[in-house]
Formats: sequence, structure tokens, C-alpha cells
Amino acid sequence: MRIQQLPLPGREGHEAILCASYLDDIAEALSRWHAQRVLLVVSTSLDTKTDIIRDIETRLGQDGDYRLSKKTGVGSHSPYHDVIDIAHRVQSDSVEAVVSIGSGSYSDACKAALMLAATLPLGFGPIEMEALVDPVTGLAGHDRLRPPTTKLICVPTSLSAGEWNMSASATNPQGKKQHFAHPQGAPTLILLDPRVAATTPSHLWLASGMRAVDHFVEGMCYPGCPAEAREVSSSGLRQMLRGLHEYCTGRQTMDEKELLRGISDCQRGSREALLPYMKWGVRFGASHAMGHQLGSLAGVQHGITSCILLPHVLRYTIDQTQTAQTQVLSIFNEALGWEETQAGDAVARFVALLGLPSTLTQVGVTDDQQIQKIAENTLSDVLAGKKNLPDVAGLKRILEMAK
Repeated sequence: MRIQQLPLPGREGHEAILCASYLDDIAEALSRWHAQRVLLVVSTSLDTKTDIIRDIETRLGQDGDYRLSKKTGVGSHSPYHDVIDIAHRVQSDSVEAVVSIGSGSYSDACKAALMLAATLPLGFGPIEMEALVDPVTGLAGHDRLRPPTTKLICVPTSLSAGEWNMSASATNPQGKKQHFAHPQGAPTLILLDPRVAATTPSHLWLASGMRAVDHFVEGMCYPGCPAEAREVSSSGLRQMLRGLHEYCTGRQTMDEKELLRGISDCQRGSREALLPYMKWGVRFGASHAMGHQLGSLAGVQHGITSCILLPHVLRYTIDQTQTAQTQVLSIFNEALGWEETQAGDAVARFVALLGLPSTLTQVGVTDDQQIQKIAENTLSDVLAGKKNLPDVAGLKRILEMAK
């Protein structure tokens, strides 16, 4: 089913296809756009351990006179050097369409690269890239970036939900995550193909699902979250919890139908994760802001940062977000048949159910200097702008709780 990505002004022409067939839909889009010079930016594991990338190369080779090039592999948290590499390829080869097949690091790298390719001269480096970023907010926005001129297709293999956004994150050489955004920065087309996503290792899929759960929960806990936004987040959270449960059951029972249904439910749910932010200006909180910096500084995967931080953020902020946490708790209990009494405990139990890491020690972050640096970097994260985060002492306390 073809839909507009998000029901927002200015997003016309940015489409998504639910239950897509990536082979047919990529070929159809490139043909419709008359795009001949195409860059594939693809997951290393998909390229080396499956037939998915080989099949699309074969299909495009049979369908037309395409000039295909390929970049295999993007580092976690979209390092500047990968973003720059993609942008340089786009500029030097006059690429007309980029196809990203991979996790959120791939879609973020491609989105940022296309904004930068339209903004900076050929041959730019990390210094020029960093100069676009406001050092206070960690953001290069529409006043500093030009809109992309190259089409982008994203075939996500995770649930981080970043492909739905008009912004992208990338990690600078100092290990700090910076953000790049433009109203036209979203992909041209998103293809949600459950069979492609089914190739993702289960621990990566589940971790990215927790990232989406974090979107919903922190959005609901945002002070002044509008009722409409809260309803969207509530619905999306229920669908995501159901989908992750179906996914786990399908894997355990080797029921492919239930597995794919769970993936599809998760993908539909992930679409709702960023809508409150995009439509109503709902902001995420300390779990996201610290997660950005924990991820880029210590190399911890998105989603795992949520597993580790979100329960403790909820516990630390319970006095300020009691009403929202009560609603979050009821959704977990209803969806999973539980009788937990605290939202933080319910999230922690769900992380354990998924078999994912839940402490900083498990991901090798134990040094006090690391914790101090993560807390300090968080205060200049793009999410710190709304002043809805604890102070540095509070951030360090949450990190200490997560040890």
C-alpha cells in the first residue's frame, strides 16, 4: 500500500510503501524518475551473507542501462567519514538516486550526505561539515543547509524510525553526535519489506524496536504533550509491543507467517514513533539525549542505549511525569498481561524478556571519565534546547543508576 510518509504539510511527494516488494518497487521508482546514475549504499551483512543485494543488482542490470555504483558498509552512528564518502560519490558521479538498504546508520548517513552534497563544494571534509553545526545546539538546520537534489530510497532493516525524519545524525571525529536537518531532508521513498527486514539478526531487530519504544514513552512523558500526540504514541506503543511479541513468538516456534506479521506490525508502529515530534513539536528526553552521546562516544548501538537508560530515566523523573508514566504502565500491562506497578520496572522487564543488555557494565562503560563526558556532551545535544533535561548532576546520577 502506497501512502504519504507522514500526514504533514511539505511532505507531499515523500512516499512510503507498506508490505513492499523491494525488487519491484526500487526498479519501478528509478524508472519513473528516469534515474540512470544510481548509488547503492548497503549493509555489509546483506551484501556478503544474503542474495538481496545481488538480486537488486541483477534486476537493475536486466531492466535498463543503469550506471550502478555501490558502497558496502557504514559505521555505527554514521561517522563523518562515511557521510563524506557518500556525498563525494554523489557529487563526483552526478548520482541521480541513492538506494539505502540497511539500518538507521545507513539512512542517516545517506540523508546527511545528500544535504551536504547540495550545500558544500566537492572535496569538502570534516572541518567544513562541522562548521555548519551550531556548537550550542549541535544542529545544522535549514538556514545552513540546502535541500537535497538527489532522490533517496530507504529500505530499512531496523526499527530506529530515523528514515521517517527530515533530520539525520552523524558522529564527528571527536565522538560527538551532531544533527543535520532540512524540511526536504526526508527520503523520497521508504520501502517497508518484511522479508528484507527478516534477514536482520534478532538481537539487532529487537534493540531497534526498543529504540522505537523509547520514542513513544519519552514523547508521552514530554511536558505539555498534546492529547492528539499522546493518542498517536499510545496507539503506536501498543502496536510495537504486540509486534515485538509476535516476532519473538514466531522465531521461537519457527512460524514464518507470525514472524513476518510481527515484523510488519513493528514497521507500521515505527511510523508513528516520530509523528508527535514532527507534527506537534513533542520532544524526547534524557534517554534519547544521553543515548546519542553514549552511542557515539562509546560505540553503543541505538536501542541498546534505550534498554540501558530508559528504565532509570523513568525512575529518576517519576515525580515530574507521574501521570504520563501511569498511562505508559497501563499500556505495558494491557499489552503483555502483566501487573507491574511502576513504568520503569515494566520497561526493564520488557528489556529482560527480549534478552538485551540492561547495564552500562554489560557494554563496557564503567569509567567515571566516560560518564562525565557523556553527561557534559548531553547538555549540548540537540535535545537539550528545550530545557527538558536534568542538569549535569542529574544526568550523572541516572548514568550511575544504570551501571
